[in-house]
Amino acid sequence: MTALIVLLYGILVAVGGVMGYVKAGSVASLVSGGGAGLILLASSIAMMRGSYALGWWISLFVALLLLGRFGMAAMNDFKLMPGGMVIVMSLIVLVVLLFHRTR
Repeated sequence: MTALIVLLYGILVAVGGVMGYVKAGSVASLVSGGGAGLILLASSIAMMRGSYALGWWISLFVALLLLGRFGMAAMNDFKLMPGGMVIVMSLIVLVVLLFHRTR
């Protein structure tokens, strides 16, 4: 279940990066959102294929980075999209990861 939640999170982060590029022309959104999404997808696959601990740590690290980045931005100017959504998704993923440290 944890790997599937991380997989969904990765897809949503990657789609968010693409949407940031399409709507605002932000190459930074495309690169960072796409990159973080691909890393999360890879960590989810690692969790499903026997490297649970490695995928878990990578997912935890990326979720903390995204929470920190969007959390800092929210302190200056809170916007529901994309900041609020990424904060909520990151918190959900962090809770799931911490409750499912081992299989």
